[in-house]
Amino acid sequence: MKREVGLFEVRDKDLAGRIGRLYTPHGVLETPALLPVIDPARQEPSIDEIKSLGFNAVITNAYLAWRRWRNEAVEKGIHRLLDFDGIVMTDSGAYQLMRYGSVEITPEEVIRFQQRIGSDIAVILDVPTGSTDSRDRAAWTVEETLRRAREAINLIEGDERIWTLPIQGGPYTDLVEKASREASKLSRWYKLYAVGSPTVLLERYSYEKIIEMVATARFNTPLSHPLHLFGAGHPMIIPFAVALGVDMFDSASYILYARDNRYITPYGTHRLEDMDYFPCSCPVCAKYTPQELLEMPAPERIRLLALHNLYVLRQEINRVKLAIREGRLWELLVEKAHTHPSLKRALQTLVKYAEMIEKLDPRLKGGEVHGLFLYAIPEELKRPEVIRHHKRVLESYKPPSSTLVLYPLDLDAKPATSSPRHRKLRSKHPGAHLVAYAPVIGPIPEELAETYPLSQFEAPRTYPLEALEETVSIVAQFVEKHGYKNVTIYVAEEEWTRLIAERLVARLAGRVEKIETRVLEEE
Repeated sequence: MKREVGLFEVRDKDLAGRIGRLYTPHGVLETPALLPVIDPARQEPSIDEIKSLGFNAVITNAYLAWRRWRNEAVEKGIHRLLDFDGIVMTDSGAYQLMRYGSVEITPEEVIRFQQRIGSDIAVILDVPTGSTDSRDRAAWTVEETLRRAREAINLIEGDERIWTLPIQGGPYTDLVEKASREASKLSRWYKLYAVGSPTVLLERYSYEKIIEMVATARFNTPLSHPLHLFGAGHPMIIPFAVALGVDMFDSASYILYARDNRYITPYGTHRLEDMDYFPCSCPVCAKYTPQELLEMPAPERIRLLALHNLYVLRQEINRVKLAIREGRLWELLVEKAHTHPSLKRALQTLVKYAEMIEKLDPRLKGGEVHGLFLYAIPEELKRPEVIRHHKRVLESYKPPSSTLVLYPLDLDAKPATSSPRHRKLRSKHPGAHLVAYAPVIGPIPEELAETYPLSQFEAPRTYPLEALEETVSIVAQFVEKHGYKNVTIYVAEEEWTRLIAERLVARLAGRVEKIETRVLEEE
């Protein structure tokens, strides 16, 4: 059955990320997707080589095509001009407008031209905010872009292609929010939204600001519409953007970096002349050494480096998709966060939106539940599964007794009720309510011990104080919320149990009738 152009179907979800299918005039685009930027005037590697790497969608610049091949582009259409039978998205020339201050084409002419050349996904001529330090200038770019979007409606009404509405505001997130809310009112005509102006922030590794821009745009535009992030073509930021709901990317980084002898990896970028070995096994890296590439003529070196860079970008997109399918996107973010300080800051910024992410995160992922891999970082407490558990024990739970026995979970014996610790304490404290405690997870009431994820997680044996402090806060809230009068806290030989117990006693002193600590005697 033929689907309507612009329809977006979500197939899998994890966090706010999703695997989807966007229907275009030239086929279906599976998202998350990265569209390589194509310049017909200077394209290395060839379009066929790009397609052979698995890219069925590309993006090119309609304004440059209008300047260079106006008549030919109209006569042939953009697909024949590029010699590409896949999906073609065309940008409007906004980048040139931002860089040079003006373009010789009007907003109406850009729209008409993209219609005549047969673009599958088209963009109105917006006004990018860029990296301006002037709030007044940024506010003007928002208003002017929205004005142009409204004026364009009579030109795109009923058009058989996907029209894109860029969200401007740049680093001013309140302006991004305003732009997003106003853009949402135009969702009937614009089936794709795009976050503009991240390039300078990417170059500065200001990923936390990009996180704020993306989150603001995503959570204030219709979730039924995919979201594109302009110019974000590096594996370091892709998983974080997807986790916040970005579905599409485009970038010329693969070729721009290659022309500058820069080699992309999932965790950063290296200069070719500084490398002795390639950490990659793609066809380029398996065949050549860094020295061999350096000794090649520049055109061939650039082509091969660009192919490698594309290979890594494609690999990262697939890695993110697999993480979504397996319900492990969060774990991919944690892994990334430990590879560069800027990504650690990105994760710290992302968790500010944890409540919204939790609402979008599915309970079942890939049709089933997956065990959690927990790490010794405080951000874990903002993981959706952990947030849900804390809400459940704080808001939707009634304890069976006013006498509480807290004991440390044996991380090697789950569920908690099957452990020797629990059996021994149950015989020693008849009538008391037994609740295990664990870093990050917090309180584990015995009645819930076998429910997800309280026995389906793996965790390390040591934790930083910051993570333990957050755990203490959750356990203390649990004790106070449910009005326990007598509390006994057991500690074991693991250092984290003693730290948690000490801080719990200090926090709960005077708030319960009786509180004491004891050492757990292992059998």
